[in-house]
Amino acid sequence: MAFEVYYPRSENYVSVSKNHITLNRNLAAKLNADHIELAYDRTAKVIRINAAAPDSGLILNKTRIGAKGFLQYFGIEAKGKFPATFNEEDKAILINL
Repeated sequence: MAFEVYYPRSENYVSVSKNHITLNRNLAAKLNADHIELAYDRTAKVIRINAAAPDSGLILNKTRIGAKGFLQYFGIEAKGKFPATFNEEDKAILINL
């Protein structure tokens, strides 16, 4: 018999729904913050997530961000799982839509 071993992918994905952005645990841990700042590049269609000061920004509830207003403001209708990378230099998560 020829068995093949399964190795799970360690790629980072972020889920975007109508009301929320959900990070995987690995990405959420890298931010190391309870409050985050969301930004959007309209031409490149990239969402940036940075840590924010405790008295500002949106709340990161474990791995979930309530982002309904953000998604509506920028007219982001993309839903599903999207690849994400962590930029060590900027300490930011970049989501390619």
